[in-house]
Amino acid sequence: MKRATIKDVAALAGVSAATVSRALDDRPEISGETKEKVRAACRRLGYVPNAAARGLTGRRTNVIGMVVPDVSNPYFSGMATAIERRAAQEGYRLLLSNSMRSEEQEIRAIDQFLARQIDGLLVAAISPQSQARHGALIRGLPCVYIGVNHSEACSYVMSDNTAGAYEATRYLLSLGHRDILFFGGRDTSRTRELRIKGFYQAMAERGLPGRELAAVGDVRQLRQWSYERALALFRSGPVPDAIFAFSDITALKIMEAAEERGIRVPRDVSLLGYDNISFAALPRIDLTTVSQRKFRAGEIAVARLLEQIRGNQGRTVDLLQPELVVRSTCIKKEEADHDEGTAQ
Repeated sequence: MKRATIKDVAALAGVSAATVSRALDDRPEISGETKEKVRAACRRLGYVPNAAARGLTGRRTNVIGMVVPDVSNPYFSGMATAIERRAAQEGYRLLLSNSMRSEEQEIRAIDQFLARQIDGLLVAAISPQSQARHGALIRGLPCVYIGVNHSEACSYVMSDNTAGAYEATRYLLSLGHRDILFFGGRDTSRTRELRIKGFYQAMAERGLPGRELAAVGDVRQLRQWSYERALALFRSGPVPDAIFAFSDITALKIMEAAEERGIRVPRDVSLLGYDNISFAALPRIDLTTVSQRKFRAGEIAVARLLEQIRGNQGRTVDLLQPELVVRSTCIKKEEADHDEGTAQ
């Protein structure tokens, strides 16, 4: 089916293409009646403005859009805060949309942003498959992807997940842990794929097999799954020396299950997370984790997007090196063994 154009909207509404553009930009010189006729024509035709349509007025809106998979996740909400702050410093306003990990909702969010005639777009896509559908929508619009779900033709900012997981696993090994379990994440997750690669690389260097536990299939409530699987793990037999959690949110659910089962972190099991969300630093949690440097990633993403908006059409790639943040949820194995012997 042919995609509707601004000329199609103009013809249906009985106005000029320039009037359509001004009406969609909510310009004060366009009457409310005309604006409603144009919007009705857009709805009927399924028209979404693009970069070329904005060019009719030659104006910028000084608005950028951002789509994230889960705004309730402190990692994304923290990054969005950094992006909004940086955008404001550059005179831009941020519109945020939550795709709720739905491919269709992600597409609708992008459609809606384009209808608002935004100047540029930041996207944390839910999967490589969903990202592959964006091209026909975005076309010439300045766009930067955040995270791992993008094609190599896109501009993107991401953290090196493999390197982060590798260093985190080496840290657990340096503490004397040998039975290490990589816990959580969807088995279809590209992020998990990269992190598990670093995990097994570090384990193999020590001649150790490593083991993993993933959410298989269409698991919607990953937090609940993490809690229930951790309970089952602690009920079923020997507790591993250490657990490397897919994310900090996963680690928090493991801690919840451990407390319920009387398992002491770190005395009975060392626990390491990933993402360095704000909750991880709370005194009662004090989680050892890996920082993806989300604030820095957000600032770079805004800078790269503004470069595109100002005319730089070159592809940009920024791969940030993660940082291990050592707190109190991991201890040396001999300390844990000594503590266990003392308790006996």
